[in-house]
Amino acid sequence: MRKIGFGTLKSTQQPALTATLYLWHGHSLFIGPVTDNGIHRHYALQLTITDNTPFIIAANNGSLQTQFHFSDIETPHSLDTNEQEVAVLLIEPDSTRGTRLRQQLATGISENMQTGCCQIPLPRSNEEANAYINQIDQILTNVSDQLHMSNKIERVLGYLAQNRGEPCSAKSAAEIANLSESWFLHLFTEEVGLPFRRYLKWKRLLDAVNAVSEGCNLTEAAHLSGFSDSAHLSRVFREMIGFSPSKILQDSRFVQVIICD
Repeated sequence: MRKIGFGTLKSTQQPALTATLYLWHGHSLFIGPVTDNGIHRHYALQLTITDNTPFIIAANNGSLQTQFHFSDIETPHSLDTNEQEVAVLLIEPDSTRGTRLRQQLATGISENMQTGCCQIPLPRSNEEANAYINQIDQILTNVSDQLHMSNKIERVLGYLAQNRGEPCSAKSAAEIANLSESWFLHLFTEEVGLPFRRYLKWKRLLDAVNAVSEGCNLTEAAHLSGFSDSAHLSRVFREMIGFSPSKILQDSRFVQVIICD
């Protein structure tokens, strides 16, 4: 048995099915099979969807066999797909998309909405993954992210991209944008879809993934991307992606990791 972040891929005599983890600032999408990964929780909204055989989602109060499941943040659960592929979409709850989905969860997700999500074929590429998430968004909230970016915010994002691992306060970023700090924070959230501090956390995470892909070990990647050490990186990775980076980033034979922005 070969363990990965969301669970375990079982070895067989046939070539193992490679899973894919797509990463963006503010959300991630895992496509692949998951075997019972034990009751756990994380600071993310989780949508689990399949266009095929139902999976089993379990919690402390029992289990459910279904093709669609929406877990709120910090909700104890485990997942077993019986070696069938599923989509596991983890979403930053403080993002624009996360806020919309939590509002929809509060009002209820209809059977028609669930059926519509399950009818979308699982993506096989970066482009299909983006389209898949937008279709899910449209079905559940009747909105897809079409964010307009001003030159002021683009300057800040450009600065952050060119200074990997360097600290950047909201005050410094506001100066780059030539805005007051309070207006910068408002505008950043509105245009990027994530609060500035949460964006920085996701950026450090994606920078660490990039560093590993360039040949760094987890300790080196942590320091290059602004984490205090590999343990700090692992804690944040588990909090935001739902599993340990050592199980994903250092063995691409079973999980392909793709950074999408």
